[in-house]
Amino acid sequence: MKNFFVILGGMGTLATTNFLNDLNEAYKPNSDQENLNYMVLNHATIPDRTSFILKKSEENPFDYLKEDIESVDKLNPDFYVMTCNTAHFFYDDLQKLTKKPIINMIELVENKLNKLKKPSTIGIFATEGTIKSKLFNNIIEKCGHKALLSSKNTQENINACLYGDVKEKGEINFDRYHKTLKAMMDEGAEYIIIGCTEASFINSKDKESSSYPLIDSEKELVDATLKLGLKLQKNIEI
Repeated sequence: MKNFFVILGGMGTLATTNFLNDLNEAYKPNSDQENLNYMVLNHATIPDRTSFILKKSEENPFDYLKEDIESVDKLNPDFYVMTCNTAHFFYDDLQKLTKKPIINMIELVENKLNKLKKPSTIGIFATEGTIKSKLFNNIIEKCGHKALLSSKNTQENINACLYGDVKEKGEINFDRYHKTLKAMMDEGAEYIIIGCTEASFINSKDKESSSYPLIDSEKELVDATLKLGLKLQKNIEI
């Protein structure tokens, strides 16, 4: 296959599937042949990124992602997409493995932050691994905003939404999700970054999410993937 991109997925599987669903919702061609070419690596056995970052596990997810890129790179894809925010902790080292671009979700959020009124207080709906790595905190401050550190109770509810509900049960607790978003707003957030693709999965299914000022990293990734894929494969600018 020529002219295709690679999705580094499986972190987790529902989040990867949601990315594909959102991609298909965002682009509706007139025939099968007008769709984009891509390969999905649903590498579900990649160790938990947060556990490694928090030093609760010695299994390094980078080793697995490195193997994936080195295996696929010889097929000459146009670019890579990584559908996990926390995995961007390894982004710089992963990009060094290939001459092909890996679309950076964190930079996409940075682009959105640069368009907001300054200074704004930004909440982060993400795993503790993402929070500790300061992936979003750094760009929030770089863009002239203030990163809001959620209270312990709010972060525990975020964890419950992401791990207890989606990752472990494959379910969505909309009541918990809405209460958590409201708590973040009550704590001072003017905007909230949806910085975990499990949260993006919830957001995609939520009919009330538009009532919150959200910046969804996965939705930004979908847009960037479409733009680059259509440009390289179909010579279409959107």
